[in-house]
Amino acid sequence: MASAKKKPVAKKKAPNAKAKAATPKKTHKIPARLMGKVIALPAKPVMKKKIKIDPAFQPLLKQLQHRRNEITGQVNHLEQDLREDIADNQNMPGDMADHGSGELNQHLSVTLMENDRVELERIEKAILRIEEGVYGQCEVCQKTIPMARLKAIPWATRCITCQSRAEGF
Repeated sequence: MASAKKKPVAKKKAPNAKAKAATPKKTHKIPARLMGKVIALPAKPVMKKKIKIDPAFQPLLKQLQHRRNEITGQVNHLEQDLREDIADNQNMPGDMADHGSGELNQHLSVTLMENDRVELERIEKAILRIEEGVYGQCEVCQKTIPMARLKAIPWATRCITCQSRAEGF
C-alpha cells in the first residue's frame, strides 16, 4: 500500500488556569418614572490643549467668532419663521396667489439659510486654521496671505494669485 501523508493536526490549547474570569458588567436600575424619558447628562469636560494664537490674528479670531454667533442667530430665526410659514400655509385656506406667495417666501428662507450655512462652514474652517497655526498661509502655494486680504475676507484660504487662478482669471 502506498503511504498516505498525514496532515498535521492543530493541537488544542489547554485552558489557561490564570485566565481572568469574566467580570459581570455593572448595571443600574432605571426608576420606572424615568423609563422612556430623555435625560440630559452633564457633559464631560474636554481638556483642550492651550493654544498660542498669533497676536496679529486675535482681532480676526474675535471677528470670526462674532460673525459665527450672528449667523447662528439668523439661521435659528429663519428656521422658526419657516416653520411658522409652513404651518400657516397648511392650515389657511386661500387662493392660489396666497399659496404661491407663501411658497416663494419659504424658498427665499431656505436659500438664505443655505447661504448662511456655507458662510458658517467657511468661518468654522478659518477658526480651526487659527487654532492649528496655519491661518494666513495659502493652502495652495504656502505663501503668506496679505493681512489686508484677511481683514477683507477673514475666511480666505488662498492668496490673491492662487484664488485668481482658481476662478479662471
